Amino acid sequence: MGGHVVETTSIMFDVGVIATVGFVGAAFASRARVPIIIGYIIAGMLIGPNIHFHLFGWSYDGILADSVFLQSISQLGLVLLLFFVGLEFSITKLMRTKEAAAVLAVTNLAVNMFAGFVIGAWLGWPLIDTIFMAGVISMSSSAITAKSLIDLKRLGNAETEFLLGMVILESFLAMFLLTLVNGMIVPSDTPVNVGLLFGGVGLFIGFFALLAAVVVPRTAAIFERIKNEELFVLFALGTVFLAASLAEAFRIPAIVGAFFMGMVFADTRIAGRMKVKMESLRDAFVAIFFLTFGMLIDPAALGSVLPMLAIAVPLILLNDLFLTASLAYFIGFSGRASTAIGTSLVARNEEAILYATVGARAIRANPQLSNDYAGTYLTPFAGILCIVMSSLAPILMGRSNRIAAFFASRLPKSLRFGAELVKRTLKTVIMPNFLPIYRRKRLFQASLIFYAAWIIDLTVTTGMAHLAMSLLTPVFVFGVWASARHAFREPVRHTNYGVDGGPFSRSTIETFVLRIVVGALAIVGLVAILWQYYWPVTLVILYAYFLVVVFSMKVVHRRLGLGITRRVARVRLVRHMPTARSWRAASGMRR
Repeated sequence: MGGHVVETTSIMFDVGVIATVGFVGAAFASRARVPIIIGYIIAGMLIGPNIHFHLFGWSYDGILADSVFLQSISQLGLVLLLFFVGLEFSITKLMRTKEAAAVLAVTNLAVNMFAGFVIGAWLGWPLIDTIFMAGVISMSSSAITAKSLIDLKRLGNAETEFLLGMVILESFLAMFLLTLVNGMIVPSDTPVNVGLLFGGVGLFIGFFALLAAVVVPRTAAIFERIKNEELFVLFALGTVFLAASLAEAFRIPAIVGAFFMGMVFADTRIAGRMKVKMESLRDAFVAIFFLTFGMLIDPAALGSVLPMLAIAVPLILLNDLFLTASLAYFIGFSGRASTAIGTSLVARNEEAILYATVGARAIRANPQLSNDYAGTYLTPFAGILCIVMSSLAPILMGRSNRIAAFFASRLPKSLRFGAELVKRTLKTVIMPNFLPIYRRKRLFQASLIFYAAWIIDLTVTTGMAHLAMSLLTPVFVFGVWASARHAFREPVRHTNYGVDGGPFSRSTIETFVLRIVVGALAIVGLVAILWQYYWPVTLVILYAYFLVVVFSMKVVHRRLGLGITRRVARVRLVRHMPTARSWRAASGMRR
């Protein structure tokens, strides 16, 4: 007995099975207290065409085939999902978190992307496949993060607003990156022109920026007067799918157009009404998307992706729990808040699956690209990664205070002292403040934005252009150093560090902080330069920078921390030690 359990091509049967199995998977996931999306994925794997096993002479080969109809419905779910993500991207809300959310989002995304590049290079994957691999690894789950924050009653915590702003900004950066990568992957007989690609993406984003800034604010009142709920839902669906169609006309994924259309309405009064009226429709189609994604996972390929998972999971934990949490502490958050931010970023879910789906489909559709890499392994890798990380996230978030206490009790005093110096300096520069003496930082912010754009361009260029940009990179590093020194001067002068406030201490602190911050930016440039020539050497460089940071913290602790202690000890020694005259007087009295 073989073949499919039920031989049918009925659309009604496909939808009925998908809905029923999705209900069962969601129910089991709820009872097991794991994200419902995991239940959808596992249920999809069990009914899809890639599962095969034999038991007591009976063979099971799945129930449903990967039909074009189901893929089309899942695409609708993906478009609606990204529209809702865009509705959460409020520029007004994001402005309240300002530089802190931007620094955390860009750094977390960049480090996780680098981890994905390391895994892809180690596996020998082509560049395009590696980019999609890096995208899967770097996409934190906004849905699981928000749900866990509600369950743990942390929505009122001071760091939560920054965390949510950071996750939303990461989603925007992910859409921007996906737009660029899609432009690189479109079949063409001519090589990709990076300048034209950036220009086309900028034009596309500019169109939606015009809608958000000019058109929608002047016409929102008209949409608000739509009283008939049926008409309003039709209007909302029309705008979403027309935006998705416009994106496809630009050879950009449809989900990107839906995301930007959500951003257009995010700060209007009808955004809440759109969420309420379209939420049920979104949930139904999104469930079908995750179920069909599970159907694409080949259980036989799971053994092949285990080595990838064995590397990816520790790297994600290292970045989110250590590097991102450390950065959050450096820019002004407390130890517990920093650890809470780090643990909240561990989950991987819908965004990672989005990247895997778009990447696998695009690579399979391009005859110039091989299907032996991401086309085969990206989907099962993303599925299992989401199951593992989404299961770990609530556990780690619930124990974030214990993790913070563990690190605080085991870090050497020199590292704690050095980290505190960096924190008190950067807090005045990056965290929101209203003191006029700390407003000399716009030049520093502009230099960071320009340097980030330079690094991106340096990363994607090759040949002589890459060599020329590499030779010019030290000039830009020097510019960042000069602007950083200008921005740090006043905070160092007016901040209480708990040490001697003399010129020597201030100069030592300023030099130390500049070495840490500008050194990190210089290392990023060096990695971008050397990656194309021999990528393993970049890991050695990063480890060397880590050793320099540890050594610098020990030196500054010896000069300022222990130095103050020794001076205090000598003062006390002079005070309590009797002088020669008093000793002779005491001797005479004894006589």
